[in-house]
Amino acid sequence: MFSAPLLNAQFSPFPDPGPQTSSGRDLREILPSDLIEPVINPRQTSADRIARIFNRDLRDIEEAQNDIIAQLEKLPRVTREMQRVTGFGYHSGGAKQRPKWVQIDMGETVTPDAIALFPVTAEVNEETIYGYGFPRSFRVDISNEEEFRNYETIVEVRTDETSGPKRWPYFRELEGYSGRYIRVTATGLWRSASIAQEVFALSEVMVLKGGRNLAVGRKVTALDSEEQRADQWSTAFLCDGITTLGIPHGEKESPTLGFRAKSQEEATMSWVQVDLGEPMEIDQIELILADPPTTVPDPTVRFPYPMKIEVSGSPDMRQAELAGQFNPSQISMIGSNPLVVPVNDFYGRYVRVTVEGSKKPSRISFDLAELIVYSGTQNVAAGKPVTAMHPLVIRSWAPENLVDGYSSRRNLVSYDLWLSELLKRNRLVRRWLDKEQRRLDLVDRTVTHGITYMAGGVTGILCFVLVALTRGRVKRRKDLEALRQRIASDLHDDIGSNLSSIALLAELGKTEVDEPDLVLEELTDIKATADKTIESMRDIVWLIRPGEETWQEMLARFRETASKLLRAHEYSFVVHGEAHDDRLPLEFKRDLFLIYKEVLNNIVRHAEATAVEIEIDCKRTRLQMRIADNGKGFNNLDQEFREGNGLRNLRMRAQAISGSLKVRSALNEGTTVQLMVPMP
Repeated sequence: MFSAPLLNAQFSPFPDPGPQTSSGRDLREILPSDLIEPVINPRQTSADRIARIFNRDLRDIEEAQNDIIAQLEKLPRVTREMQRVTGFGYHSGGAKQRPKWVQIDMGETVTPDAIALFPVTAEVNEETIYGYGFPRSFRVDISNEEEFRNYETIVEVRTDETSGPKRWPYFRELEGYSGRYIRVTATGLWRSASIAQEVFALSEVMVLKGGRNLAVGRKVTALDSEEQRADQWSTAFLCDGITTLGIPHGEKESPTLGFRAKSQEEATMSWVQVDLGEPMEIDQIELILADPPTTVPDPTVRFPYPMKIEVSGSPDMRQAELAGQFNPSQISMIGSNPLVVPVNDFYGRYVRVTVEGSKKPSRISFDLAELIVYSGTQNVAAGKPVTAMHPLVIRSWAPENLVDGYSSRRNLVSYDLWLSELLKRNRLVRRWLDKEQRRLDLVDRTVTHGITYMAGGVTGILCFVLVALTRGRVKRRKDLEALRQRIASDLHDDIGSNLSSIALLAELGKTEVDEPDLVLEELTDIKATADKTIESMRDIVWLIRPGEETWQEMLARFRETASKLLRAHEYSFVVHGEAHDDRLPLEFKRDLFLIYKEVLNNIVRHAEATAVEIEIDCKRTRLQMRIADNGKGFNNLDQEFREGNGLRNLRMRAQAISGSLKVRSALNEGTTVQLMVPMP
């Protein structure tokens, strides 16, 4: 007889943080490798110092990691839910029929924007299993027929054994699908050697529309279901709105804590209500319990009273409809999740939350962070008037804070935005981990093989270049010769000119030993010119260094160059589109970077600007770059205006990469340079 294994608990995918001792910035939480919150903790061992001396690639990798972290700072942070001992989700039963499936009756035809499947993290036989029961392959279908005689397939997926959704939910945006019934079919079951069973299990399924989870409280059926341990597994738990990822938070810290009620005299009840402004249809009510950062997130401590939620057309709740009634044990089951109350055919203007104390009067105190009321997909309670029986206004507690869009910790966002941003975080984290592995390998390889290995590598590269040149075609030789001439020209223009300036200043310094102020001024000029020479040499080396040809690396270099050249300016750097790993041709990379740097240099030297805007819009087929300043400008629309060498050089470089360059400027109105170029 089939029996699901006894699970001791269902865990958040994030283990409890332990004590951390690090010379760098500590992790906020210790997370699994695919969800880690990465930070740079540069190692200061002898091996690392030696590697940094002999291999500058190490610093470039760390700069790329810092760029990834800058992008992560703009995305929602991961949260950690409490351990659960009941209500794990859905678990298939012992039927031998295949494939196994579970389906949701939405009650009416819906056109979802997205769907999310949450895996189970559980302890089985003293072993923590991530993605317990999550199918190796699955299909999601939608139909208006309960028997699915006619249906549309929304998505069909075969997960990767190593990077599949074991800790992270599977999230997919949808468009153009409609139906009443949504079915998830496990075409390839999960199997564990330790329990020797094939099972299908999910913690939660969300069907999203306008950011609202439409699946909460809907009827769930399945081919078969493990119901022997009804406190752990049940079809009813699949759409209860409770996940181990908790509340969908954004990145903004909350300026408030929420609403607090506190009776000054003994009472048997207390209430708070929101006035929606006019009678309307109500489809769903959500409550978020207050959770001040200084408290332990235990719902039984935060809300120890029985509670009911009512809807009425009258402020005194005459002829009120009961939306939901909950005792403390029911409230404790939600953990750090919203309490979601779906309602059907409710119509009213006022929504009231009432807590009931003991029959013997006593002083009542309770806290709530947010009250959300959905009419369709719109939160109609946001910013509306709030009244209460025993309101307490103190510090960060006030009635209006109940509808301000914040929990006690951070701002609240829609589920689809939250899941989409978390998946972006997951991808960025994987990129960071790849670079971290490259960084560690680079240190070990450099120290292990030492200078001899590097010298041998340089010799091998030179030999390879000689052989390649010998066997290359005539066209390739001409291309390399042209590239050599360009690099020589860059070296002559930037490096040669700067070195000549250093030599001249040094010669003048020899003749002015009796004038210390002039000598100091010339030494300062020598240092500035030398710094400029070093930076120019670094740019040239970066341009021709192998392995730095991707658009991601180019964006990182753009950010670094802006931060160095515009130190004295207020500037913004905005990138639209996603950075990709496609390689850029060396000529394209060189001309694009030199156009970008020359424009910034012109702003620093001539524009007398205080603010600069840099905007880059990158798609697979074209790149658009816009750089604007608020400097003194020049009238380039005047018929007598003649372009100088600087503008002509910019246009020549743009033409070399098949691009178009537009310059718009007027006296005292700043200058805008816009480049549009097809991506190679």
